[in-house]
Amino acid sequence: MIKDIVHLQNRNIFWKQNADQMNQSINIAKLNVRKSAMKKSGHDLYAVFLSDDLLYCRWSLAPSTLKAAFHCGKPLNSEILDLRIFDITDIYFNGVNAHSVTCIKVSKDDQFWTIKGLKRNRSYICELGFLTEDYRFFPILQSHPIHTPFQSTEDYVQRLPDVEQYYQLPACFLPWIEHPDAVVDS
Repeated sequence: MIKDIVHLQNRNIFWKQNADQMNQSINIAKLNVRKSAMKKSGHDLYAVFLSDDLLYCRWSLAPSTLKAAFHCGKPLNSEILDLRIFDITDIYFNGVNAHSVTCIKVSKDDQFWTIKGLKRNRSYICELGFLTEDYRFFPILQSHPIHTPFQSTEDYVQRLPDVEQYYQLPACFLPWIEHPDAVVDS
C-alpha cells in the first residue's frame, strides 16, 4: 500500500488525468479516491450523541493505513493523533472555514473518545488525523455531520416549513447546507 501511495504521489499526472476525466478539481479527485479507499477498507469515524451535550466518537483505523498516512506526511509525534471537532453550522465546510475548532490529543491506540460541552443548535464534523512536522493537520478520517439539539421549541418551528418542503419535493435544494446531500456540483 505504501509503495502505491508513493507511486501515485510521484505521478501527479495521475491526479490531473483523473480530475479532468471526472470534471473535478485535483483536490476533489484526491478526496473521492480517499473516501473510496476508506469505504473499501472498512475504516470509519462515527460520531453520535449520548445526551444533549455529550458526543461519543468511535473510529477504526488499521495500523497499515496509519503507516501509509505517516509516509505521506511526516508526523510531529507518531504516537499522538488529533481528534478535531469543527463547528460547520450553516456553511459549506472546505476543511479550513469552520466557525471554531476543538483539538483533542489522543493516543494512536485509542479507538473512542467522549466530548462534553458542545453548543446547542449547532452542526459539527469530527476528523481524526495528525500534525506534520511543519505543524499542518493531516486528516485521515472524517465523520458525517452531527447536529446538537435545538435550544427551544421555537427553533423546531422555524425549521418545520423547510423540512415539510423537502419531504414534498425531495429534489429541491436543502435549506440546511451542512446536510451531506446538499452538495451542489459547480
